Amino acid sequence: MHEVPEIKMWRIASDSVIEIAGSTNISSFRCESNEYQGGNVLRETYFPESDISEWSGEIILKTVNFDCFNAIMTKDFRETLHMGQHPTISVRFLNLIKESENINQENLRGEVEITLAGVSKIYPISCVFLAKNGGKALLAGERKLAYTDFEIDPPVKLLGTIKVRDSIEVNFGLVLEEQI
Repeated sequence: MHEVPEIKMWRIASDSVIEIAGSTNISSFRCESNEYQGGNVLRETYFPESDISEWSGEIILKTVNFDCFNAIMTKDFRETLHMGQHPTISVRFLNLIKESENINQENLRGEVEITLAGVSKIYPISCVFLAKNGGKALLAGERKLAYTDFEIDPPVKLLGTIKVRDSIEVNFGLVLEEQI
C-alpha cells in the first residue's frame, strides 16, 4: 500500500530577512534584502507513516533591493553581482529533509541551489524550522560560499588598498505563513 503524503504550502512573508555578509581587509559588511515583496511559496510534503517531511521551493530576490547601509558599498555590491545583466538572485531549496526534532523545532538538511550573476551552484545546507502558533513559522539558516564559485572576482577598490575577501555568507530568516 502506498503512503499518502500530506502537503502544506507555506507562503514566504514580506518581513523575511535575507542578508549577504562579507569582509574586506579593512572591515566587514552586510547587505540586506529590503522591500522583498513576499509571495514565493515553499512546499512541505509530509509522509506520516515514515514521519518524513520533504521541503522544496524557491525565493527570488531583486538585486536592486539589497542595501549595504552605505551608498558606495551598495553600488559596488550591485555592480559586483552584474545587476544590469542579472537583476535577480535566487535561492532554491532542494530535497530538504527533517533530520531531527525537539519541541517546536525541526532540524532540516538537504541542498540549496543559489544563483548569483547568472551562475548557479548547489551546496549542502542545514536549516532550522521553528513552528509558531497561528499557522506561522520561521525557516532559518546560513551558508558560506565564495564569489569565485560564481565566476565573480572579489572587488578591489582604491588602487588595491581595499580588497574584498572571497568568502561570503548568506543568512536567511524566512517568515512562513501556512496556506489553507
